[in-house]
Amino acid sequence: MSSAPVHRAASLSGQPSPEHNSGQGRAGSPCVLNAEAIRRLRELDPTGESHLLKRVFQAFETSLNRLLPQLEQARNTADAAGVRLVAHTLKSSSATIGAVQLSRVCAEVEAMAHESRLDAAAPCIEQILSEAQAVRDALRDLTAADFPAGAA
Repeated sequence: MSSAPVHRAASLSGQPSPEHNSGQGRAGSPCVLNAEAIRRLRELDPTGESHLLKRVFQAFETSLNRLLPQLEQARNTADAAGVRLVAHTLKSSSATIGAVQLSRVCAEVEAMAHESRLDAAAPCIEQILSEAQAVRDALRDLTAADFPAGAA
């Protein structure tokens, strides 16, 4: 099984989308989404009739909207357990949708928070926040490619 990164955003139907280069995240960061993970999700709804990818991506975005403020609050109050819980939750869900870099950074933060090393985790927490936005943008672009405004 390949873990090749997505260098060009593929539409949910699997066709390359030239509108957005997900190979470069914010400020030239590494690839945002893993093509193999997107392919595996796509296999669960091969015809696209159930709009599974769109629903999974929307659920992930809803989670980000809930978890990122929790992460910032936990960081600001030096709540290592809160940071660890959010990082753990994001680690798993990010890996599922192919956001490998975000998942990796979450794993690092989770480990540091487990050891109550929040000062050391601070730069990685900032990286989570910026990487999450890059992932959100890439997912929106993928969704928009297959489900333009007004479509099902």
